[in-house]
Amino acid sequence: MSKKRLIKNNLTLWIFLLGVVLATSVVWQTTRWVYRDALATLVKVGGERVTLYTSTLREALSRYAYLPYVLSQNADVGILLKTSFNLELVNNYLQSLNYEAGSEALYVMNSVGETLAASNWQKPLSFVGKNYGFRPYFTDAKAGQKGQFFAIGVTTGQPGYFMSHPVWQDGQFLGAAVVKVDLTPLQDDWREGGETVLVSDANGVLFLASQNQWKYRTLTRLSEGQRNLILAGRQYGNQPLEQLPLETVESLAEGRRIVRYENTFYLMLSRPLADLNWQLHHVVPLAPVREQAQAVAAIGTVLSLLILALGLYARERRQKQISRRKAHQAEAVQEMNLRLQEEIAERSRTENVLRETQAELVQAGKLAALGHMAAGIVHELNQPISAIRTHAASGRLLLDRNDTGKVREILSSVTRMTKHMATITAQLKTFAHKTPKLEGEVVLQDCLDGALAMTAPLLTEFGVSVVKEIPDKPLILNGDLARVKQVLVNLIRNAVDAMHDCEQRQLQIHISVQNQDVDISLHDSGIGISAQDMEELFTPFFTTKGVGEGMGLGLSISYRIIADLGGTIRAQNLETGGAQFSVRLPLKKE
Repeated sequence: MSKKRLIKNNLTLWIFLLGVVLATSVVWQTTRWVYRDALATLVKVGGERVTLYTSTLREALSRYAYLPYVLSQNADVGILLKTSFNLELVNNYLQSLNYEAGSEALYVMNSVGETLAASNWQKPLSFVGKNYGFRPYFTDAKAGQKGQFFAIGVTTGQPGYFMSHPVWQDGQFLGAAVVKVDLTPLQDDWREGGETVLVSDANGVLFLASQNQWKYRTLTRLSEGQRNLILAGRQYGNQPLEQLPLETVESLAEGRRIVRYENTFYLMLSRPLADLNWQLHHVVPLAPVREQAQAVAAIGTVLSLLILALGLYARERRQKQISRRKAHQAEAVQEMNLRLQEEIAERSRTENVLRETQAELVQAGKLAALGHMAAGIVHELNQPISAIRTHAASGRLLLDRNDTGKVREILSSVTRMTKHMATITAQLKTFAHKTPKLEGEVVLQDCLDGALAMTAPLLTEFGVSVVKEIPDKPLILNGDLARVKQVLVNLIRNAVDAMHDCEQRQLQIHISVQNQDVDISLHDSGIGISAQDMEELFTPFFTTKGVGEGMGLGLSISYRIIADLGGTIRAQNLETGGAQFSVRLPLKKE
């Protein structure tokens, strides 16, 4: 199998895998959106049901809320509590009133909690003679407040909601009038409606539940103090009050959470009944929501697989079309090969002509550079030669006059001129021959100090201020002092030349260490470098100065020295003005 075909097969595999991942992501996101939307709908409907159940519960309680007050205002009840008379009259009154009202029981308690009269006075489990002073609804009445309390009856064993009202006369507490309401019919209505509705008290005990197995269970574990308080009021009789194994899976918002009970998931909506210190809970199975999401996931998976199958089928057809197209192309390629052979022969002839033309252009460039170099050398050497000829003639005249002092001065001047000529020829020698690489160590700071010392007269003459930013720690390079100093001197001289016509003349020298290299930057405040000159900057004999002012070898020699030392040099114009030469040299490895 060819490498190209292998790459193509791998690309097809990656596209297939990407399609699978994309399809899985789309199905997952769609399923998640459907689940959340169905859950939001269930929360909305459940909230409406909670409002309905809350209203139903309040209505069932408010239907009997007036009875304790009516009894507390009855004159016969007041006489009974104060004098113990009218017992039979009050019993009959309570019996008839309870029958008409439809409550579970009505009874009257004296100031110590003993029941004097009751609507069930004729029944075997009558309240008469029983003391319920331990009940919270009696202690609330004794404190002058209305009492309300849900509990299992101590006498009958039947649960009910107790509401009490204090009986006062002349500022004296005589007792309490109490009504017991049976809420069992309300639970039956909830059960018949197929709904799971729960009501819990302040301790989290579920005392009303449409599901019998949830009744008298707790939503949270009861503390020791809570259990003692419930036992003191004998609120739930002998019920164990075990915690309901209800696990919270996810909290959606306040009063909304997803729970799990016996491996079944439910949405549990809770609403507080502040005036009663209760909470009403509506528990809805999540099965329809999960089934809807699973159905969407199944449909999405089938559609994704179908799309992938269609894609593979389309790819197979496309491959067959490509194969047929390639067969046609192969025939066309044969014809093209014949034409290409003719074009290649023509191009070969054209290339030969171009090579000859290029060689002529190179030769012309060499002659131009040689002419420029010759003009510079002639001008540089012509002046000192003319001066030496003049000095020689003057010397002969002075020797004839025996003026040896002035002859000595003339000879000294000739010596300086020959040194200048030697410097010019040395530059040409340096450019023409590769300087042997000298192994050694050199301190960069010493090289910079030497270069600044050599160029100090030039800097002073043109009023150039130097700003240095160099490390105190000695930076050691491989090389020799003279060559590094020569590079720095060339760069400093070029910077001074660039600032001749500037009012502000400042040279900034910055040295920094980058890993195992040292960076040297020289930034002048001159006019910068033009774009066309930037390309020819390090070309031998290239100079922007007039003939006789320089030979254009300084930067070329500097470039070669830096390359020999294993470094780099570059130039750039800065946005703040002026040009910057940057040199990077490797530090000596320790």
